[in-house]
Amino acid sequence: MQRLLQKMQATINILPDAAIVADRHVKIVMANPEAFTMFGYQPDELIGQDLNVLLPERFRKRHNTHFLNYLENPVKCRMGEGYDLFGLRKDGREVDVDIALAPVNLHNEQMVLAIIRDISLLKELDRTLLKKNEELSLSNTRLERLGYVIAHDLKSPLLNIHAIINLLDRELQDKQTPKTKSYFKVLNDICRSMMNLITGVADYSKAGFEDEAEEDVDLNLVMKEVCKMTHFPPEFNLSIKGQLPVIRGNKTKVLQIFLNLVNNAVKYNHKPSGLIEVSASASEKVCLVSVADNGPGVPEELRGKIFDLFRKGSIQKENSQGIGLAVVKKIIEDRGGHIVVEASPLGGANFIFSWPATNPNASAETPTGHA
Repeated sequence: MQRLLQKMQATINILPDAAIVADRHVKIVMANPEAFTMFGYQPDELIGQDLNVLLPERFRKRHNTHFLNYLENPVKCRMGEGYDLFGLRKDGREVDVDIALAPVNLHNEQMVLAIIRDISLLKELDRTLLKKNEELSLSNTRLERLGYVIAHDLKSPLLNIHAIINLLDRELQDKQTPKTKSYFKVLNDICRSMMNLITGVADYSKAGFEDEAEEDVDLNLVMKEVCKMTHFPPEFNLSIKGQLPVIRGNKTKVLQIFLNLVNNAVKYNHKPSGLIEVSASASEKVCLVSVADNGPGVPEELRGKIFDLFRKGSIQKENSQGIGLAVVKKIIEDRGGHIVVEASPLGGANFIFSWPATNPNASAETPTGHA
């Protein structure tokens, strides 16, 4: 028996982590130098002590029950999977620990080997990161709400200014010169541009905190609504390839995505015969949607930037604020999806986005090809 104990002691002494062997009476029978260092004990202070001396008081009663249950079916395992584990040093300081257990049979006596690693630094980093993420999330929510309130409050005075400009334009109609007429036109254009900007900022802000209630959304019905709400120039055609799937999501936000993508395709297409093609494919985990057009496309160097707030493409378009695609990206990514733009088989741009089927917080499939 003594030789076995000596051999076991020599074995655990070479381990890089703290190691402790306890018998069926929950008594410490041996430990390696790393264990003495981690818990701040001298060898003669620790050997023979109850294992609970290394546990905070609040865990001791429960630990005895777990230890006896473990001896009924001793196997190699990690202790407390999914829970935070703590050890107690001699000086009273608690440390975060990771513990692996293994059964040891010494001369027909069942014992338990515990390998203990101090993970205090890792846990502290995790807690700091979690706190920072929570603070960032709260800050973003506040900024989004502030942006919406500001945009909403700016609308009213701007509408009044626009109305007064139109009244002055009518009152002075007979006295205007070509120069004053051009001034009124510039003022009206500026007001319209500002209204579009404010509306865009409000839409972007609302995307983060609108009602998240979800339902089954039939994309075929969504596209019918989009067609009713979009002004298509003559000779402009929107086609849907096959039957579109039903997805789970907030109907208003899904409609907003398609309205922005379709209106964007119409706005920038100056060809005699415009074409938009919508298609989608769904699996159990994700739906991939493609909105392709035959417009000017997006230069490769801008494809990673075009979704940024206030970022426009290579074509300068009147009344374009560079917000629509940022709203689309925000809605999709808040739902756990991704969106990319690539060259369209029609010769223009192809916007492809993924939409998780069930879990908004799960990692969605990254779109890499046509839907």
